[in-house]
Amino acid sequence: MAADALQSLFERFRLRAQTFFTGNLCAVASFDQPKDHGHLHLVRAGKGEIRYLGGRKALKIQGPGLLFYPRNLPHHLVPEGPEGLDLVCATITFGIGVGCPLALALPEVMHLGVEQVGPLAELIFQEAFASAEGKQAVVDRLCEVVLVHFVRQALAGDRAQAGLLAGLVHPQLRNALVALHADPARPWTLDDMAATAGLSRSGFALQFKQTVGLTPGEHLARFRIATAQERLAQGVPLKVVAFDVGYGSPTALSRAFRELTGQSPREWLKGQGRGG
Repeated sequence: MAADALQSLFERFRLRAQTFFTGNLCAVASFDQPKDHGHLHLVRAGKGEIRYLGGRKALKIQGPGLLFYPRNLPHHLVPEGPEGLDLVCATITFGIGVGCPLALALPEVMHLGVEQVGPLAELIFQEAFASAEGKQAVVDRLCEVVLVHFVRQALAGDRAQAGLLAGLVHPQLRNALVALHADPARPWTLDDMAATAGLSRSGFALQFKQTVGLTPGEHLARFRIATAQERLAQGVPLKVVAFDVGYGSPTALSRAFRELTGQSPREWLKGQGRGG
């Protein structure tokens, strides 16, 4: 059986949903979170539209549906008519700092019909609009399952034409990406990655750049630093993180960290409110 293209990404970059609104929305609501946050809107009933800044075309809401913004995209949710919108809203994080490569590869806006997630949507609505103890914890976890459905949709649809999504569905590049994501600490060489993909060194380098949009080395470096940020934010010591993500010393990790983010790990942690 082929390796799961998503497993390592979900293991290394925790997908988090935090419900902050459940009920009937009868007035305009504005959504603008920090850049590493997104939104999930689950509409149970009602009509309205989502309006954006900068002249982007508004998105009509006609009854039940699920909308996902993987990254912050400022928008206004505008109910139509006196009945308003019955909905559940959650803030989403999928990787911090430079972010999960998968989240960065997803389109700005995604939509699913309630029928595409089966009974899951109705279960969320039942929990959200009930008064049982612990309902937010249940709804948050169910929303995270919904987000996996969105990622699957992105991999299966026309969106997977470029970037990491395209790489993950490519019959040969997929093998190299899955192996790299599962073991970023390995001292990967271009020859190693090409062999894993079953391609020549030059053929792999060319195909990777054309498909993913980065060189293999650039993707590996970004993946390592994104993983390092997740681990550092969890309180793992820099020395341990350095070896976990494939750098021979804290100094080597710090140098690569600064090259990509413009900050040292300590400076970055301080900005996250997690360092002194």
